[in-house]
Amino acid sequence: MRRGLLVLLVFVGLAVSGQDVRAAEFGTRYSYQQLQDLTEKGPKGGALALGYVSLTHSFILPYKMTGYYALMVKGSGKDLNGRPLNVYHELSPEKIEQMQRAGTLPNPLPPYRRTIFEYMFGYVLWWCIPAALLIIGMFSMLGIGSGKRGQA
Repeated sequence: MRRGLLVLLVFVGLAVSGQDVRAAEFGTRYSYQQLQDLTEKGPKGGALALGYVSLTHSFILPYKMTGYYALMVKGSGKDLNGRPLNVYHELSPEKIEQMQRAGTLPNPLPPYRRTIFEYMFGYVLWWCIPAALLIIGMFSMLGIGSGKRGQA
């Protein structure tokens, strides 16, 4: 049992050791994608763009991805976490419909894109557990780590 847990820990360690993988996190990570420039101006005269905010929820490893459309101010600064500084406003489905009727937003909305790697690592917890159990099962079938050494 202890060796199985050790194998699981090694596998999780390998999964989180990738340079581009943002694993071993707790909480939510935000990423922003600008989809289309808008002709409307913001309250302070800044140029607006339609964007999509992707959220990756993590508990040690990422387990879920969600997101929403947002209005973003173009060319604004970012904080230390990479989030725009007070420059986006989440758009509810009702607000999107209202703005589309007014002609402010395109109808239909432009699609947001996620790469296969974003999906793969956005749900890494769900494929990491079965893979670790499979490796533990293979080790136990092969007798590796069974504690039967030296008994011949």
